[in-house]
This record gives sequence, C-alpha cells and structure tokens, in this order.
Amino acid sequence: MRRLGWFIAGATAGAGAMRMARRRVRSAARQLSPRHVRDRVEQRVRSKVDEVGDAIREGRAAKANRERQLRAVIDHRAESMTDHVGPGDTVLVDGEPVDAGRVILLRDRADSSNSV
Repeated sequence: MRRLGWFIAGATAGAGAMRMARRRVRSAARQLSPRHVRDRVEQRVRSKVDEVGDAIREGRAAKANRERQLRAVIDHRAESMTDHVGPGDTVLVDGEPVDAGRVILLRDRADSSNSV
C-alpha cells in the first residue's frame, strides 16, 4: 500500500511538472515567434521616434525662447533684476525665492520708450 501511495504521488508530481514545462515552452516559443519579435521591435522604434520628436520640439521651443530673450536685450526691452534689487533683498517668483540674476524683465515694444 505504501508503494502504491508513493507511486501515485510521483506520477502526479511528474504530470504536474510536464504540464508546467509544456506551458513554459509554449510561452517561450510564442515570445520568440517572428510576429511577436517584430511587434516588440516596432513598439520600441516608435517609442524612440516619439522621444526624438519630443526632444526636437523641446529644443526648438528653447531656441525660440532664447532668441526672444536676446532680441529683447538688443532692443533694450530687457533688464536684469540685479539692477533693481538691493543687498539683502529677496526676489520671489511664484512665492519661491530665486536668484535675482535669473530673472529678466521684458517690456512690450510699445512700452520700450517709457522708462521703468
């Protein structure tokens, strides 16, 4: 009777291991199929293309912003906050203290003839 119990336990464990091994082999075969590999590569390429596009748009926006700042300096429409801040004064932007040299005041062209 004991041998029969051990035989049944071994046969059950073997059948379970075979079933699990079969599932793993099928899953691995599915992941390595040409269609699945192609889909993963395609997804990664699209993701990278989107990232490059986002970087280009961000760079263009930063370039345009910097050009506006430089043009304002050339047209004398920009002033540094350091000209208006005394020693010990604090400059706040959105309630947060910032370095006065990082803040640039821009005026409209119509207002450029008026002094601040």
